[in-house]
Amino acid sequence: MKAGMIAPATLKEIMAADPTADTQVAIVDTLDGLLKGVSVVGHPGKVDIGELVGKTVVKAPGVGIGWSRIRPAMLADGSYSALVEWTAYIVVEATVVDGKRVEKERIGFAIGGQLLKILADPVVATWGRQGLLPPEATPAPELKPLFTVRDQSQGTAYYTVSWTQQVVDIGAGIFPQPIGAVDIEDGAIEYAEGASIQSMAPWLPARVVDDA
Repeated sequence: MKAGMIAPATLKEIMAADPTADTQVAIVDTLDGLLKGVSVVGHPGKVDIGELVGKTVVKAPGVGIGWSRIRPAMLADGSYSALVEWTAYIVVEATVVDGKRVEKERIGFAIGGQLLKILADPVVATWGRQGLLPPEATPAPELKPLFTVRDQSQGTAYYTVSWTQQVVDIGAGIFPQPIGAVDIEDGAIEYAEGASIQSMAPWLPARVVDDA
């Protein structure tokens, strides 16, 4: 297959090569283990406020993990990274904690603040996956209210925590990647097969060696 051409693939192969869906599952699983007593579920995209009001997506107290946009960041070798804009939809109601009534706004701040704390941890916020960078600093993760006065009068409050995260090295690069061994004494990299050198030749600067 020539460089720059994409080979035909079955739906099964396409799904196996896509890391974003598995990343969403990993986020849900990680947060589900860290937010005890809070329902954490996945959502296929943006949540409609009507879905939240109807409690068809997330039951309070709960967090729905969705995404709003994915943009490719192209790399020089022909592969690319995916900038995924994730959103955590927080649904809260007033409840009793340790025998005392706690208002929904207080619960929303607490869950949202804990999510920001989790996103600030560069280890936890890679969700146990390879090929994933910590959340971007620009734009920084943020907590925002999503509800209106009418929603508030119904006894439920809604918040969002959004962040951008980069899934790296998707697709095949056009550069060959043979494995060589470093020779410290000669200051060179040695390859076991001549074919490795041949594969790299188009990308190496030409050099004339004078044997005289």
